Amino acid sequence: MSGMQFALWLALLVTLGLLTVNVGLISRSLRLQRASSREHAFWVLCQPGASATARERAFRQLVAEGNKEWRSADLHELNLAGISLPGADLQGALFVRSSLGGANLARARFCNGSLEQADLSGADLSQADLSETQMLRAILKKTNLHRAKMRATSIEQVQAEGADLMLADLSDANCLMANLAGAKLDGANLSGARLDAAVLKGASLSLTRFDGADLKNAEFTNANWWRARGLRPGQIEFLKQQFAPTAAADPALKQDYAKWLGDAGRN
Repeated sequence: MSGMQFALWLALLVTLGLLTVNVGLISRSLRLQRASSREHAFWVLCQPGASATARERAFRQLVAEGNKEWRSADLHELNLAGISLPGADLQGALFVRSSLGGANLARARFCNGSLEQADLSGADLSQADLSETQMLRAILKKTNLHRAKMRATSIEQVQAEGADLMLADLSDANCLMANLAGAKLDGANLSGARLDAAVLKGASLSLTRFDGADLKNAEFTNANWWRARGLRPGQIEFLKQQFAPTAAADPALKQDYAKWLGDAGRN
């Protein structure tokens, strides 16, 4: 190898070495910038004076970056209608009075958080984990909660007309004065749930479990309660006396009730 060739190879190696160092420095700089940006976004969410728009922007950034710690963040009254966050980890987040109508939150994890007075009408929360979540007076009209985990969740005074709660786990849930009129509760687990003064008018209750549930003053007008499971004999007698299908009930519902009465009489 001539001296000229050696010099060229040496120059090439030095150049490659410098490029490698520069790439490493740039990569490190970008990581530091991202970390700084993420810290700033979380700072915005924790500042009491930050505007709703700034907090919404910071929240979306943190979700996109996979943030999983929300306990100190102020997420109340955010406008997140229509947002798509399937499978997001939002444990401990406090969305008090936030708008999440029409949002895609399927399989999201909200456990131990708060959705009090939040608007979730028409949102997709299928298979979401809402265990021990506070949902006082939340709006759940036509919300998809199919197979949702809602064990020990408080849905006190919610407006959940027409909600899909099929196969949802609502065991030990607080459903005091919840409006579940027309809701689909087929196969749902309401064992041990508190349903005092809850409205289940026209609800679909096939194979719904009510083992140990408190049904004091609950309304079952034109709901097929006789197809539920776990009702005590005393509760069944009370429901027969107070909530047989009305004259205005769907004919199919009245026929099913008559069939059930006949089957019960033969057993």
